[in-house]
Amino acid sequence: MQRMSYWQIALRRVEIPVGQFLLFYVGGAAIAGFLFSFLLIFLTGGLAEGALFSGAAGILLIFLLPILAGGAAAAYPLLDVQRSATLIEKEMHMFITRMGILSLGEVGAQSIFDILKQMSDYGELANEVKRIETLVDKWHTSLPEASRIVAQQSPSPLWADFLDRMAFSIEAGQAIDEFMRSEQETVAEQYTTLYDTRLESVDTMKEIYVSLVSAGLFGLVIAGIHLVLFEVGSDSDTPIMVASRLRFILLASLVFTIIQVAAVFAFRATVPEDPTFARDEMDTPFRLNFFRALAGASILTSFLTVIMVILLAASWEAVTNQWDRYGLIFIAAPLSPMLIPAIMIGREERQVLRRDETYPDFIRALGGTAQARSSEPSATIKALRGIDFGMLDRSIDRLEKRLSTRIDSDRAWDYFNADTNSAVISRYTRIYIEGSQSSGKPADTAEMVSRSVGSLLSLRRRRALSANTMRGVALGLLIASVTSLNVTIAIVLKLGDSIAGVAENFTDTDVGALAEFGAGLALPVMEDASGVGENIRMFKIIVSILILFQVIAVSIISNRLRGGIWTTAMGQGIQLLWVAGITSYITSLVLEAASAVFGV
Repeated sequence: MQRMSYWQIALRRVEIPVGQFLLFYVGGAAIAGFLFSFLLIFLTGGLAEGALFSGAAGILLIFLLPILAGGAAAAYPLLDVQRSATLIEKEMHMFITRMGILSLGEVGAQSIFDILKQMSDYGELANEVKRIETLVDKWHTSLPEASRIVAQQSPSPLWADFLDRMAFSIEAGQAIDEFMRSEQETVAEQYTTLYDTRLESVDTMKEIYVSLVSAGLFGLVIAGIHLVLFEVGSDSDTPIMVASRLRFILLASLVFTIIQVAAVFAFRATVPEDPTFARDEMDTPFRLNFFRALAGASILTSFLTVIMVILLAASWEAVTNQWDRYGLIFIAAPLSPMLIPAIMIGREERQVLRRDETYPDFIRALGGTAQARSSEPSATIKALRGIDFGMLDRSIDRLEKRLSTRIDSDRAWDYFNADTNSAVISRYTRIYIEGSQSSGKPADTAEMVSRSVGSLLSLRRRRALSANTMRGVALGLLIASVTSLNVTIAIVLKLGDSIAGVAENFTDTDVGALAEFGAGLALPVMEDASGVGENIRMFKIIVSILILFQVIAVSIISNRLRGGIWTTAMGQGIQLLWVAGITSYITSLVLEAASAVFGV
């Protein structure tokens, strides 16, 4: 049975006919975009001269918004399929390990799938299993046929291939447990290949991202120069009139922002989530200290933000005139207390990763000892205390103490998982306990767990290299962005000063006649240079906001590659914001000094 294309799968998951989808969803979105464009034009002064969307800009908006809205509606089902495929594939490594371990015992197909279906942390993969169960139980379809049907409609090629092989093996008379054991290496190799392919895609996306950001910066530079040379205004202008003369800057800013948002979604769609920390609700000492630090830092940040806003409001002119020099530092300063919980998380993350590295040796030793001694859990753990397991030693000691005090074994292991604070250790320990109890073969179970974790850690190391490269690219690109935009600001400042000086010499001259005499070569700003200072001020503020967007985007992308949580991304973002602020300050000083030296 041939697998459907992504578009076919997407339309089937929508569960409505193609015609209705195109008419009501795509067409409805396009009409909504069309109406919104008219409303936006009406509220901003219409198509008349001086309005925000005057002339060709308004006509372009009328065509552009419906196309974008309709395109987004048409692409959403496809993006949803891709998201589902990523969610399924990120669980395949864990899934096949769990199935292989369960197959060591005497369990049939129904038991295996029942166990998987009940595991909520398998997410989309559990939903796929539920579809198989529905076809078998409610529609009385055979397991091989149900597997092929689900495979045909599955968004993940990896999962579809697995189901096809399972259907063929069952029809050939192979027992489900034998098939699951034989699939360990096959799925692991496929998963590794898929993982490597995704990482190669990430490398390509980095290059595309750098190219697009560079193009966006070029657009901002051109728009900034156009703002000074061709746009006039005064302090009495309405907000609509101000927006009108900033329209090209706003358009370039919109393109730059879209590039950042698109990059975030593209990287998140390509790179599967790989959480570092365990997800449970136990209150460990680290978590309590972290939440206290987070609460204190949030209060201090809020207080500093209020002070900064008051200072900004009280000295708006003085601060914004030097915004290119101090603006980013002004933004970064009140956020700095949030670095405290971010540093705590970063230190804990490094410790968790070190625990993960020693876990395969620990679980292999645990399984071998349990198989040889056949003693109670506390005695088994006690026998391992003489072995050096690095960062896991303290957690193992606490586990042994809990087991020796006759605490419920499952509860003691839950505390152990929370104590290590590792997502890998937490999930694989549950698999080991469940598998060793059901099969009565702790050594074989531990060997499979150890091999699976080792393979996963190897993939993590490759991912870490890609994350480190991305951080380097982000840092270099950020410094280049700030420097180029500050150079642009310096250029427009000098242009503004020069034009203001020239305009003073033409106080008794009809600039309109000069323009006619010079075949239109006279610049509009020469007629009225009073708004040059305000235009430059607005350009500085817009540039700082765009740099902030870029910092947020690269922080989210780097954090996705690393597998950290939002606090890690926040900490990296604040650090990058300080780098951008210091770079902006230094480049402003250098450019000012260079202008003085060369007499520019």
